[in-house]
Amino acid sequence: MSSLAEYMSTDHKACDAAFALAEEAALDNHWEQAQTAFNAFSDNTGRHFRMEEEALFPAMLNAGGPAGPVQMMLMEHAQMNDLIEQMAVALANKNAKTYGGLSETLLIVMQQHNLKEEQILYPIADRVLAAERESLLTRLKAI
Repeated sequence: MSSLAEYMSTDHKACDAAFALAEEAALDNHWEQAQTAFNAFSDNTGRHFRMEEEALFPAMLNAGGPAGPVQMMLMEHAQMNDLIEQMAVALANKNAKTYGGLSETLLIVMQQHNLKEEQILYPIADRVLAAERESLLTRLKAI
């Protein structure tokens, strides 16, 4: 049985891998590769955010989990989505310098965000949602 923390942390790693491929290709001006990797990153990240926003976070709050950290994660999702949108424009314009600057900013935000989720929020989720872990994992995987 996988824990929520393990499942969600593994998903972070998949998003991170696609991010790194897109950044490397964009900075090397390999625009077709960059677009493909960026699309994978953007799709993976959007799915990850939906898993949290549509299933994990509501379940945590309904089980009496902490609202403050959830609200912080939602604010950070909005911030990251804005950066991703700006990166998409830089990519469409084949602007490696702008893309690189935005990706540096996003990387810092993602690293801090993921650390908070992996070290604090996901372990809380595993505790407060222990009784519904399997059904929640099934819902997460279906998103």
